[in-house]
Amino acid sequence: MNIDILEDQTQFDLWYDKMPDFRKRKVDALKPHRSKLLSLGAGMLLDKAMKDCGFDDYEIELSENGKPRIKGRGDVFFNISHSGEMVCLGISDKEIGVDVEKVKHFRESLINYVFMPQDQELAKELAMSESDMDKVYTRLWTIKESIMKHTGKGISLGPKTILLRLENGKIKASSAACDCEALNLIPYEIDDYQITICSECEDFTLLKPF
Repeated sequence: MNIDILEDQTQFDLWYDKMPDFRKRKVDALKPHRSKLLSLGAGMLLDKAMKDCGFDDYEIELSENGKPRIKGRGDVFFNISHSGEMVCLGISDKEIGVDVEKVKHFRESLINYVFMPQDQELAKELAMSESDMDKVYTRLWTIKESIMKHTGKGISLGPKTILLRLENGKIKASSAACDCEALNLIPYEIDDYQITICSECEDFTLLKPF
């Protein structure tokens, strides 16, 4: 969802009032206005997903890796990501990692910091032109980030520990630091945002509920 609708105070108050207490506390604790909107947007998506699954009452807890999960449910997994004005939530019956990024410029120093030479060669192979490089690097970054979030380790895993390659028209990943060889990396593009879902599942239905 695009959080711009929450700039309207009436809409913000309407949705805030519908949120569980734990989400209200999280929104209240944030100082920057944009952070409050993103947190409320994340709460809206999660609450809708839970109700669609038939959970009118639920609690969030953190796993041993610090990844949020539904308390007492080992059959429902979710992951949330936001960038710019976009908030995304992925929900599945298997572990899931999701990342969304607004296309941005990748300076050479940043490219060398997060991408191995093999990744950089892949980016050149995928780019249609020089002007397409930022979009490609943003996409590759969402892939690495979705894998790091899938594991629950986040950025501590280290983006350079994950190597990307093209295999039968799809991007696959390998790493000595985590078992990601069999994971599916499912790309989506919405306007100037790149999204990747990392999962054992092979496909997802993309919904825009708000």
